[in-house]
Amino acid sequence: MGADNPPPTDEKSIDEVYHDRNLLAIAFARAIRLTWGRENAGWYWHGEWPVIWVDTPAGQKSWHVTPDLEDVLERSSLQQTEPTGGYDGHSRTLKNCRLARYITGSY
Repeated sequence: MGADNPPPTDEKSIDEVYHDRNLLAIAFARAIRLTWGRENAGWYWHGEWPVIWVDTPAGQKSWHVTPDLEDVLERSSLQQTEPTGGYDGHSRTLKNCRLARYITGSY
């Protein structure tokens, strides 16, 4: 029996890769909200781009996502709000270090 939705045989475009990553960031934030509480994840507008943010024991993390996902954000359980205390100024490198520490439980 074949799968209803077999994997594609073509390479993904960079837009498809980023779309997948953006949805994953939203899903991660939603999971954090359900696990740690609504004050630990949300989204807000930064200029013309939505920003997904999470605050875990390993620190704050955030991702810009494309504006075409506004409908997904509005229908998610994430609140449109900035993190308590605002953006903490983390760089991409620090964000990824914090994410790795959260994944491994090293915080």
